[in-house]
Amino acid sequence: MSARGRWLFLAGTLALLIPAALEVPRPSEAMPPFAQAYGLKCSTCHTMVPLLNAYGRYIQRTGYASLDRSVLARAVPLWIGESLNYNSTAGAGTGTPRYSFGNLALHGVGYIAPDITFHAQQWITAGDQSGFVDTLWVTYNNILHRDGHLFVGKLLNPAPSAYSQTSDLDPAAASNTVVGEHDWAATYGNRWGTKLVYVHHAVTAEAGYFLSSDDLNGITDFSPGDKTFQWKVAIAKPTQPLEYGVFGSKGSIPVSTLNHIDHYNSVAGYVQLDPDSNGRPGLLAIYSSGFDDNPGAGAAGTPIPATGSRGASLEVYEPVLAGNVLVSLRHDFNDAGAASSVTNGNSVNLAFNVPRFTYLHGYLETNMGGSSSLAGASGGPTWKGMLWLTVPVSNVK
Repeated sequence: MSARGRWLFLAGTLALLIPAALEVPRPSEAMPPFAQAYGLKCSTCHTMVPLLNAYGRYIQRTGYASLDRSVLARAVPLWIGESLNYNSTAGAGTGTPRYSFGNLALHGVGYIAPDITFHAQQWITAGDQSGFVDTLWVTYNNILHRDGHLFVGKLLNPAPSAYSQTSDLDPAAASNTVVGEHDWAATYGNRWGTKLVYVHHAVTAEAGYFLSSDDLNGITDFSPGDKTFQWKVAIAKPTQPLEYGVFGSKGSIPVSTLNHIDHYNSVAGYVQLDPDSNGRPGLLAIYSSGFDDNPGAGAAGTPIPATGSRGASLEVYEPVLAGNVLVSLRHDFNDAGAASSVTNGNSVNLAFNVPRFTYLHGYLETNMGGSSSLAGASGGPTWKGMLWLTVPVSNVK
């Protein structure tokens, strides 16, 4: 597509999205449906949608049970998300389009009963393909004097909130090392399983067991496949900008070498600091160390020996223009050990609220030589972009 064609395409997209943003219910400047019910701005829980601040992370780890059920009843617990995506590395010869309209999802969040909350996200279409279940969990919240929350379903395993709730188009890659046939990125994502979260004052602890990341068929996909015990312990106050802790995993996955099983484990530390109104920037720092005892076959078909791996991500981000724009700089490092793969990547991310349109958000990313090898291989900058429209299905009652 020519440069003129790309601009016409983007202009046409905005012409479609902006009227939709004007026509949806607009009771407040809030993201649906929680902030809509409370009549609050997105900034109550978000540094920049969807990146959570300390209070938003508290709401997330308590399975929404820290919100008042009677207040949430004012809003219909459903909303729709649609995005236009751009990726400069796609296009002719890649099998995927550079521009993608087919990213439509239906979301549901809230209470089912006084002690039971839920979150569901069903992709109607994703990447211009048929959709799938992204998230589907329920939580029982009346455990250990209401400090315990038992999650069951397809959910995020114990990991820093920024692994799932980030305004970067590509999240921090500290735990994304590929060692032989084991992709550590798959360990930290939405998977079928269960976890118990304990939240008491500043102390939070999580532990869970997880299986497949497949669609609905993953509910009964017990074997073979990836099976992981995961945990996290952190100091995190909902009223304090600083959160820090450790998290890790211990699991197994089948690999191709002589029908063997790769037994793996990891431990990682992280620090997350929210920016403040006085100009102090925010920070996300993660260092992860992993071990695979039988990663599978290498490029020549020979088994890769037991391998230690490590990864790190360091990101600094700063809100500007009264918090309506978030600029961030991030460096990622991954070392696959005996798998002989060392990569570095640097990215600049920009997230912004579209002026006057409460439910429309924009995101840009340039990856400057991302995943280039320390041995000297390099690539030019890549670009990604997204316009995300989030639409509540109804006004508050």
